[in-house]
Amino acid sequence: MLRALLFSLAVLAAPTGPLLAESDELVVKVSDPAAGADALVAAVEALGGYFSSRSDDAVGLKVPQAMRDELLAKVTSLGIVVAKHHEARDLAGLLEEWRTRLQSRENVLQRYYAVIGEAGPTAVVTVEREMTALVQAIEQLKGQIRLAEHQLAYAEVTVRFQFRDRTPPARDGSSSFEWLNTVNLQDLVGEFSHEE
Repeated sequence: MLRALLFSLAVLAAPTGPLLAESDELVVKVSDPAAGADALVAAVEALGGYFSSRSDDAVGLKVPQAMRDELLAKVTSLGIVVAKHHEARDLAGLLEEWRTRLQSRENVLQRYYAVIGEAGPTAVVTVEREMTALVQAIEQLKGQIRLAEHQLAYAEVTVRFQFRDRTPPARDGSSSFEWLNTVNLQDLVGEFSHEE
């Protein structure tokens, strides 16, 4: 009775608004992707987060929700942002459902513990099988709840890098724009000077 009362009070005290798990994906042009990734890893660790994945051209970061904007400002300061995608998922309904199911399964498991002491030899096998399935379901629900709570606590930021060529133009008169190399600039300049 007391346990049921505490559970109903916990449900009533639970926040009724949306619980948002936020994630961002950005594509940034930089001249040195490795240095950019190093700078972001250092920044996210300074903000109380961590990096979850890293490759030659991308880095996955987890940062406390309150520090998300600071990390995004650091990302945009690295180079030219060419793409940005933000997603926010409301996990309030899922968490409420999973917590309710968890409480229900834990109550059933407690009833099985009471029954197993009084069960006969043939019934023990059946009760143990049911208890094993319940324990497995309970652990799975606890894992889902922990993951959702972690997603609410930490925003996910994925940064993909594109190489940005910062080499100066060649001094030999050629251009990196191929079409410009096909134009005879001396004749063009000469035509303009004769028109005056």
